[in-house]
Amino acid sequence: MEIKQENIDQNIANTAEFWNAFHAMLKAPYAFWRDYSNQSLQEWVDTSWNSPHIVLGINNLGEFPVLKGEGLVTCTNSGMLLTNYRLIYSASGSLINIPLHNLLHYDIQTDADDTSEDLMIKYLKNGKEETLRIDTWIKDEIVRSVRNAGEFNNLNDQQKRMLELSHYELSKLGLNAPKVSMLPKTAEKGCFGK
Repeated sequence: MEIKQENIDQNIANTAEFWNAFHAMLKAPYAFWRDYSNQSLQEWVDTSWNSPHIVLGINNLGEFPVLKGEGLVTCTNSGMLLTNYRLIYSASGSLINIPLHNLLHYDIQTDADDTSEDLMIKYLKNGKEETLRIDTWIKDEIVRSVRNAGEFNNLNDQQKRMLELSHYELSKLGLNAPKVSMLPKTAEKGCFGK
C-alpha cells in the first residue's frame, strides 16, 4: 500500500495536536492520569517539563511519526512509554516501536525465583513473532490501560502502517512528517526589588 504525502499530512500530528490529544486523554480512565484531569493543558505542559521521565518519553515518541489523536498514557523513568496506539521500549541504545495492533499477547508474569513483576509481550514484526520480556516493575494498571484503549481498533490500514514507520524510513520515501516535541512551559514570574 503506497503512502503519499497527502496521507501523512492528513494523519500525522504536529506538537500542538499531540498535546491537545494528551490533555483530552486525561479525562479518560487511563492509568495514573485520572487524578489530574482537572488541570489545564498549560498546567500539564509545565508538569511534564518538570518530570524527566515524561520528557524522555516525549523525546522517544518524537522519533516516530505520531498520529493525530495519539496521546501519552503512561511512561517509566527508563523511557518506556505507552500511548493509546503503541508501546515504545528502550533497549541497548535503540528504540523498539510496537503498534498495539501487532500485539499478540500482553501480560504480567513473575518468575518463580524472581519477586518482581515482568512485562511479557509477544508481537509481530515484519510478519514474524517476537517476544520481549521487560524486567522491570510494572503496575497492573498499565496493562489494563492498554487493554481498555480501544481507539487503535478503529484505525484504517494507512494509519496502522504509519505507526510502523520510522522517520528514517519516511525520509527514504521522500516524505515529510512533523516531529512531536515539548511545548514551551509557562514563563517564570520574576520579582523586582530595590
